[in-house]
Amino acid sequence: MPSLDPRAVGLAPAASLSVVAYQNQAKGFDPRNGDGARRLGGRFNPPHSFPVLYLCLTRPCVVAELTRQAERQGLNVDVLLPRELFEISADLDMVLDLTDAATLDAIGIAPPDVVREDHRFTQEIGEAAHEHAFQAIRSPSATGVDHVLAIFPEKLASAVLDVRLLGEWHTPDDLTEL
Repeated sequence: MPSLDPRAVGLAPAASLSVVAYQNQAKGFDPRNGDGARRLGGRFNPPHSFPVLYLCLTRPCVVAELTRQAERQGLNVDVLLPRELFEISADLDMVLDLTDAATLDAIGIAPPDVVREDHRFTQEIGEAAHEHAFQAIRSPSATGVDHVLAIFPEKLASAVLDVRLLGEWHTPDDLTEL
């Protein structure tokens, strides 16, 4: 595993991104706060650290991410249902774009480094990005289906998240219908 220089993350170019993204989550939770990721951790944040909203840039990515989550837990996807599907729009101006070759070069990492199974390295990237006031990280999805966006709600400043509930998934057949 390569070593990360957190200062290099701070010097990486910031991208602007106007985005419509998608999130699925268990019913009854606020899709804007990222508290579940704060408590449990995720690809770009260790457990008990800071909140992160994990979004997908396409609906097929959301389905692939939920399916992968079930598989990693040794479950069938229907065990994780019901889920709510949200559409979240935002205009961001401080995004660490890990899909951009120049950004990866500036940080000194390679594309496989951001989709590895072990999250320790990507959590270091997330901690450095959070510390250097990035609003979000754009990255390839570890599923191989499109890109994900990890938004740091605490860093949004004047950026507004427009959230809309698209519907609920109750059965595995629903995953392709909404």
